[in-house]
Amino acid sequence: MEALRCIGASRSRRIPGAGRFPVLNPEVFYLHLEGAQRGPYTAPQIDHLLNSGLIQEDTLFWRDGLEDWQPVTALVTRRKKGRRWVKSGVAAGLLLLVALVLRLFASTIHVGWQETNQHEFTAESAYWRGRDFVRHQAIPEGSIVEFCPLNEARVTLAPPDSATLQLHGTLSGAHGATSEAAWIVSMTYDPLAKEWSGAAIKEAQHAP
Repeated sequence: MEALRCIGASRSRRIPGAGRFPVLNPEVFYLHLEGAQRGPYTAPQIDHLLNSGLIQEDTLFWRDGLEDWQPVTALVTRRKKGRRWVKSGVAAGLLLLVALVLRLFASTIHVGWQETNQHEFTAESAYWRGRDFVRHQAIPEGSIVEFCPLNEARVTLAPPDSATLQLHGTLSGAHGATSEAAWIVSMTYDPLAKEWSGAAIKEAQHAP
């Protein structure tokens, strides 16, 4: 109630009918609080009191010319506060969606990085670059390939600038059909640029 006293002069008055109010400005209002009349207040002050939660919607007001007390909602409007929990829920949902997308594609992104960022003349580097060449040059459009791991592939290095990779994997077609496939990849290596390039790719028979 201290806030109410600061906004309007605190005076206890009787409800109309029990006495006579002094002549008041039409824009001056009184509130019925805790069994007593308090005020005067202006409409903006009452609006602030209502929307800051200092008075409730069923609080009554009166001014000169009214026959009876009226609820303050007949004078000012209670504004709806933004639902912070809704905004927080949306933000949390977006973060969860991003996390799921990253989880789904993190492995693909990592594999793609390994296949394209190989700059050494090693068996492992030739294996990863050979996979990239096969993926982009020998796989039918719309198909997905699952390559065999390094320990199942065969890499033959011919220093200082060439290598042959024998690689196999499983192809999944657009309609879900799967098949086994194998490839022989002949690659060359540029020691100065530290880059691999694919010289030739041919299909081979995969021994089960």
